[in-house]
Amino acid sequence: MKTLVTHINPHLDDIASIWLFKKFHPEFKDAKIEFISASRNQATTEESEDKVFLGTGGGKFDEHKEGLNTCAGSLVYDYLRQKGYIPQDEITQKALEVLVEWNRLIDTGKAPNSQFDEFSVQSFIRCKDGTPQNSNRSVELGIEILNRILVVLKRKQQSLKDWEKRKEFATKFGKSFAVVSETVDREFCREQGGDLFLMYHPKYKSVQFFTPSFEIDLEPIYTKVKTLDPEASWFLHQSHHMVICGSSSAPDSKLTKLSFEELIEVTKLVDKHSHIS
Repeated sequence: MKTLVTHINPHLDDIASIWLFKKFHPEFKDAKIEFISASRNQATTEESEDKVFLGTGGGKFDEHKEGLNTCAGSLVYDYLRQKGYIPQDEITQKALEVLVEWNRLIDTGKAPNSQFDEFSVQSFIRCKDGTPQNSNRSVELGIEILNRILVVLKRKQQSLKDWEKRKEFATKFGKSFAVVSETVDREFCREQGGDLFLMYHPKYKSVQFFTPSFEIDLEPIYTKVKTLDPEASWFLHQSHHMVICGSSSAPDSKLTKLSFEELIEVTKLVDKHSHIS
């Protein structure tokens, strides 16, 4: 049976190495995980094709003998890529590169300081009690978290591709954008530096108008779409920064009959004197 070995009370980097092996190496999908006391040379006598040491033991995936620019996760990723085990699609590759680099910066102490360190993945993933049972629980939790992070990063990469086809136009609200995408969300829009965003989901036909500005009130847009399509399930968020019709949180909503192009025109027709709160 294949075995992955790391030290008791593993760091995020050690867990990321395990995750990469189990997720992408076809022979290690069901590998057993073994925890040992941190060692400098145990791998030199015990490592084999069936037993791989990660982040300890002095083996080929032990960063402690590699200097300060690598970590176990980056060593494993490079190995898996050279072997052709990393998926070839551009979205997954770019997402993995971001994840591996994030992990490397944390493990090498080069990540930017954070005032919320107590809430970080690397902080709460380690229980630090030194038992194999809790080390295993840390790995299980870490694998679940990393799986979800990869999904988020793949969505971000898809959003970047979709954003290339965005429509940019002027409205009385300021710099405005409209995009058709299954993945672009409010947090992505905040990073783009606009005043008004229209997001249209092509699969579910859901719609969201959004402004990141505290100076803008979207009630005029709500009033306009409610007039044009009164049967649709329009919702004005209490912040007045979002106008929504249909979402994954409200699957029973009645969708709008207005097209993407018609929704763009709505933003251009709103009274210029009624958008400032």
